[in-house]
Amino acid sequence: MRTKIYPLFTLGFLLLIVLSVTTGCVTGKKRFEQGDYDAATMQAIKRLRNNPDSKKARQYLPLAYEHALDYHLTAINQAKASSDRFKWDAVVTHYTQLNGLYNEIVKCPSCLKIVKKPRMFQTEFDEARLLASKAHFDAGLVEFRKYTKPSARVAYREFLTAKDYTPKYAGIDMYLDSALELGTLRVLIEEIPVHSRRLRLTNEFFQNSILEHVNALNYTFVRFYREADLGNIAIMPDEVVVMQFDDFVVGQTFVKERVETIQKDSVEIGVVKTSDGEKPVFGTVKAQLTTYTKTLTSSGLLDFQIVDAQSGSTIRQRKLPGTFVWSTDWATYNGQEEALSDEQLGLTKMRESFPPSPQDMFIEFTQPIYNQVIRSIDQYYRAYN
Repeated sequence: MRTKIYPLFTLGFLLLIVLSVTTGCVTGKKRFEQGDYDAATMQAIKRLRNNPDSKKARQYLPLAYEHALDYHLTAINQAKASSDRFKWDAVVTHYTQLNGLYNEIVKCPSCLKIVKKPRMFQTEFDEARLLASKAHFDAGLVEFRKYTKPSARVAYREFLTAKDYTPKYAGIDMYLDSALELGTLRVLIEEIPVHSRRLRLTNEFFQNSILEHVNALNYTFVRFYREADLGNIAIMPDEVVVMQFDDFVVGQTFVKERVETIQKDSVEIGVVKTSDGEKPVFGTVKAQLTTYTKTLTSSGLLDFQIVDAQSGSTIRQRKLPGTFVWSTDWATYNGQEEALSDEQLGLTKMRESFPPSPQDMFIEFTQPIYNQVIRSIDQYYRAYN
């Protein structure tokens, strides 16, 4: 599959900008001696803009520009003589670079005094773009006429490149639309069944979150649908994302009770009056602390499959687990309060909290599953972007 080619006249312009920036620390002479004639020309132009009397720049500008012309025109002739069907890509690139040098010279008055007749190749450039556009259009047409999804995707990219070169190429938008339509993979996201004999649960939040995510992906050659969508537009899916819970439990309860005896020595437990006044009395204090921890565990295992809609064969399958644990702590004690730490005393003032609703716990344990589902979908369908 060919990589998309962006407009080469844009790339050439950017190349000249990069050259003008990166050559600042290297002399035009050095660039010239290295055979980098474009960069040497740009460096000389830059010097002359800053200092119109620069002897080195005045010396090397005509030489560098002449060599740049010879280099690009030779490369253009070689490309035209080749049998490569995409040879006009290279021709467009070279004319872009030559025209970029021309534009820089004519914007530099001191340069025009040295290079009397810089050459502009606008007509040749336009002709090369048209021929490059035709080459990619013809290549796209060959692929499109194979009438397969993979070939239609190749055709779409070729048509897009043709349009980049020549936006008004005859009929290009119609061919782009047709190739996109043929090359698009239609994927049905089936509704996920939820069965519970004792709880009234809905997976609406989970299901809608998945649909919202996939619709935001905006992959070039993938469209995601709900069952209701397909019914409205009467088309058949190519693939189906099938998800169902192998098993799940909501609010499995476990209460842990821990009893401990706490004793502290040398604790001030009162005062006594003496002839010298009141004095503290120290002694040992004890308490029996009972700590309670109540947990509600909700978990499930989702079977995730991507299925070929025509053959029914499984393309990809994953088992995706999720767990959510809610807990509450409190305590009681018998004995002397002084035996308890601040943390323990605070726990005795707590009361058992009310747990989330079954529906909320269902949503919570499906959250890590949701993250795995969208990651699996992204990883598989990213190749169709």
